[in-house]
Amino acid sequence: MLFSFGTGPIKGFAITLSIGIVTSMFTAIIVSRAIINKIYGGKKLEELSI
Repeated sequence: MLFSFGTGPIKGFAITLSIGIVTSMFTAIIVSRAIINKIYGGKKLEELSI
């Protein structure tokens, strides 16, 4: 939305914001998986109760 309708500086902000969001999501997923693997010892889980 910002990138589509914005001008120069707004487009730059939109790109920076998008990169930050994607990086944050990627990091959260990788770190969460690492913690889960550490807790459960890498065992294959049939079902994860929440």
